[in-house]
Amino acid sequence: MAVGPSAATAGAAPAAAPRRRRWLSLLYVLMDVIVPLLPTFVAGGLLLALHNVLSAPGVFAPDSLVALLPWLAGPASLIGILGIGVFTLLPVLIGFSAATRFGASPYLGAAMGAALVAAPFIVDSGVLPALRLEGGGSWAIAGVDVLGIDYRGAVVPVIAVSYVLTLVERACNRLIGGAARFLLVPMLTLLVTGILAFLAIGPAMRWIGDAFADLIVTIYDAAGIAGGVVFGAVYPLLVVTGTHQGLVSLELSLLADGGSFIFPIAGVANLAQAGACFAVALLARRHSRLRTLATGAGLPAVFGIAEPAIFGVTLRLQFPLVAAVIASAVGGGILAGWHVEAITLGAAGVLGVASIAPGSGGMYLVAGAAAALLAFALTFAWGQVRARRGLPLDDVDPPGPRAPAVRPGGVGTLET
Repeated sequence: MAVGPSAATAGAAPAAAPRRRRWLSLLYVLMDVIVPLLPTFVAGGLLLALHNVLSAPGVFAPDSLVALLPWLAGPASLIGILGIGVFTLLPVLIGFSAATRFGASPYLGAAMGAALVAAPFIVDSGVLPALRLEGGGSWAIAGVDVLGIDYRGAVVPVIAVSYVLTLVERACNRLIGGAARFLLVPMLTLLVTGILAFLAIGPAMRWIGDAFADLIVTIYDAAGIAGGVVFGAVYPLLVVTGTHQGLVSLELSLLADGGSFIFPIAGVANLAQAGACFAVALLARRHSRLRTLATGAGLPAVFGIAEPAIFGVTLRLQFPLVAAVIASAVGGGILAGWHVEAITLGAAGVLGVASIAPGSGGMYLVAGAAAALLAFALTFAWGQVRARRGLPLDDVDPPGPRAPAVRPGGVGTLET
């Protein structure tokens, strides 16, 4: 009302179409959930990248900087904990943001995310002795081993659970009224959603992830270079959904057999994300938020943390993600053609060369450089085409004057 009916009416019409698109597209739902968490991703990614630099061997000397300077061990550990906490407890953040997006209580969404990620640790620690069943300490409900699923770093499963939580909370609010609503709705919402999450949604996602991982290994082993191309193209999409976390157990078994193709391709895919981010940073306006974000998200990707780049830049702008997928596929084909494998885990970026089998480190760097340069070139060309057409880089939040917003006590603009 303070702004005036003409301004309010003018701002309402163009906002309606994008909102309808968000409800019809999983991509827009993902962006709505992820965008508020971008500062957290960037901070966690930079901290993990700094930890990798301090703890990885071969950066400044054959031994790591922590080994050369023992007094750095404590600070490096603290830096690593602050960084890894963001991604280990990601379901809590995703639950809060997704519940807010769908219209449910954000704190119930966070509580559900906390339950998903904490269940295995709670049972193993013995905090709840009743859950430590005889016969190995597993926890089964209706024959389903709910502790066989690791939700750390999960994105899409938690968004699905948050959507179900929203439906359950609305149903409980309709059925329960009066003073009982305050007591019973939160409890029943968590209980019903928890049953569905642990017995249906989680196992279904895990089964799909395991089947997909087995399919990837089969294709890679049978198709050679084509298998590397396919896995290189698919890996960034796995990071978008969080299902790349399910490859850890598969990678450990491959390492036990002598070498893993997953780690090198993950490193090349991360470098492709970095190349796309740096192209966006170069294309964006000087001193703009997009340039700052793209630069800050690209640096962690160089050192093995691609989530800030994907969720903050390439997924949001869409084509840079396509460019990174194409570049990652090319890099995967190079790795498969030269049979580049890792013999241990490490930082899946430039520093990952220390984890590659002796004699293959050079080709790993070549594949990574090729992927980064190709992603940069494709993204930069896309930006030039948009510039010639007079289009902004960011369709989601294009630059321009902000609509006035009411502040307590008067009228003003909200600066971002």
